Amino acid sequence: MMKTNDKSMIEKYGITCEQKSIYKYKAYRYDKLLDAINFAKLDHERGDDPPDILGGDSNAQLKQNEADD
Repeated sequence: MMKTNDKSMIEKYGITCEQKSIYKYKAYRYDKLLDAINFAKLDHERGDDPPDILGGDSNAQLKQNEADD
């Protein structure tokens, strides 16, 4: 949180502030989206499972689908 004095100094001297995007893949952080994509592709090509962001067992569902075929 910015202090009131900081805000007035920003206005007085015409200082600006920009937000920075941080891209995350597993435990890694990237400043550039392309770096995150390239590492994720490499990780998937190695056969590492992607993180389970939905909270279910995606491998169990895949095995169930294969059993149904």
